[in-house]
Amino acid sequence: MTARLKKIAYLSFFTLIPFFFWILPGEILHAAMLFLLGIIYILAKYIKTLSIFNDALEILFLFFLLQYFNAKSGLDRFFPLNLVITFTVLYFYLRPLRKFKPAELNLVKGKIKNSILIGIVFSLLSVAALAAWFLLQKGNPYAAMIPAVPKLLLIPMGLGFAAINAVYEEFIFRSVLLSVFSKTVGLASALILQAIWFSFLHYQVGFPSGIIGVGLTFIFGLALGYLVKRTRGLFVPVSIHFFADFSIFVLIVARMNGWVSGA
Repeated sequence: MTARLKKIAYLSFFTLIPFFFWILPGEILHAAMLFLLGIIYILAKYIKTLSIFNDALEILFLFFLLQYFNAKSGLDRFFPLNLVITFTVLYFYLRPLRKFKPAELNLVKGKIKNSILIGIVFSLLSVAALAAWFLLQKGNPYAAMIPAVPKLLLIPMGLGFAAINAVYEEFIFRSVLLSVFSKTVGLASALILQAIWFSFLHYQVGFPSGIIGVGLTFIFGLALGYLVKRTRGLFVPVSIHFFADFSIFVLIVARMNGWVSGA
């Protein structure tokens, strides 16, 4: 197999995985896909043609196994606290066990001085896009995410949600996936591939969701991936993501209290 065909096979394979897990619904399908990933991962260790998938598959099989455990154990009811489990296991697997260096996973502050302005502009654009999408939605299906607590606790709760979710998603997509994919298909293809994964994650239950949500989050993921490489660290992308997530929380609470209306 030529290098070009290998790259096409790699990109196609790793685009289909999140499609089956996050675009297509069905518990049986997802369980079957998890089993299939495990089989392919084992085969990739012994079959030379499949060896290009091995490094990424090892990490992704563990990632989906943790997601499956969260769902089956009921821990996903405690979102976003359940994300801490996945983050912790993956972090200790990659750092002490697999010996990934912090810079290799972009787990450093990076050079932020020349990216402050672009970070602020992109943050404002992201919030504007999220608000426009949300205001066009009927009802408020995301209200179930907000537990009944005294109003004084809403702000710290929103800050906690934004911090956990932003760190978790940047770690998964702009740290782990971007780093692992880059080793095999190069930076440009890895930027697109991690953005595809990030956007597919939001299709069913994300904010924003649906086809429009996939488009918006693809652009968001692509831009954050670019900022990771521009700054050589996660600080700017995490900051932007935190600001966007906190804005999401504010929008949901605002509609719950009748401060904003929908379509």
